[in-house]
Amino acid sequence: MGRLVAAVVVSGVVSIWSVQASDDAYLRMIEGEAAGVRLDDSGQLKKSGNVPRQEQKVFEWRDAAQAENIPKSLDKEQFEAFLKENFYGTFVFYHRLNTTDQQTVFHRYSKAETPDLESVRQNVMGLLKQ
Repeated sequence: MGRLVAAVVVSGVVSIWSVQASDDAYLRMIEGEAAGVRLDDSGQLKKSGNVPRQEQKVFEWRDAAQAENIPKSLDKEQFEAFLKENFYGTFVFYHRLNTTDQQTVFHRYSKAETPDLESVRQNVMGLLKQ
């Protein structure tokens, strides 16, 4: 019985020590990420001296009527970037497709008279279900 208690105590001490060690590594990682963060007197994030990275938009909406249309002249990389930027849910499912099925979706998009989001979504979901 004494050996059992000693074994339980030793395993408990070892597991607490390993959890503490992993917490220390995690805390060091978080502290490293937060090292560059500066707050002003009100606790708000200060603007850094670095110029913010400008993201290049693939397409700008002109009005709400165009919201479901996809520009026709995009290449495959632009098409994927457009989906990711504007219709992230559709992009996630598209990204789950294998390369051949992604190419099929893009081919159908590029051959469509007026490519629209609904047909792209139907293509993606149809291929996912196969």
